[in-house]
Amino acid sequence: EGVSAYQAGNLQDADAAFRQILKLNENHADANHLLGLVARQNGDNKVAAELISRAIQINPDNAAYHNNLGNTMKDLDRMDEAVASYQNAIAILPDLAPAHSNLGSALRVLGKLQDGKASLQIAIRLEPDTASAHVNLGNIMKDMGRHEDAQASYRNGLNLDPNNLDSLSNMGNLLEEQNQTEEAVD
Repeated sequence: EGVSAYQAGNLQDADAAFRQILKLNENHADANHLLGLVARQNGDNKVAAELISRAIQINPDNAAYHNNLGNTMKDLDRMDEAVASYQNAIAILPDLAPAHSNLGSALRVLGKLQDGKASLQIAIRLEPDTASAHVNLGNIMKDMGRHEDAQASYRNGLNLDPNNLDSLSNMGNLLEEQNQTEEAVD
């Protein structure tokens, strides 16, 4: 019931279902993890981090838990911890493309552009149809001053998802910086 409610966007019912499970078994890893995801969606990242960390204590070999803890740490602006969580996820499941993409984005924030680029390239190799990975790679290319490569990455993202707001906005900003005003407006 909790998973169905969560997938339907009914966070209140999901929260209640996962809390009910935890009343019966406080060491239920999935319930801790999923309740953490509910807390994160409700904007309570501190509680989310505590719950997801509890799930990891119970089941340290679940890559998704580590990836989601990384996302929560990134939201808390604790980038070093986010990077460590993404790396833990990748150590458990090397082909987890979202963890590679998330790691690349976190490394960018830390100014580690080459490492971020490498992580994003792995993510794209694993899942070439994920627009966000192309956008994130474009951001790194832009930061590196490689504007043509950045445009190509943004275009790849737009080809996969023509309504991707990040691709559209980032492409427009890049074109404006290159004094291509008409193209930027389009």
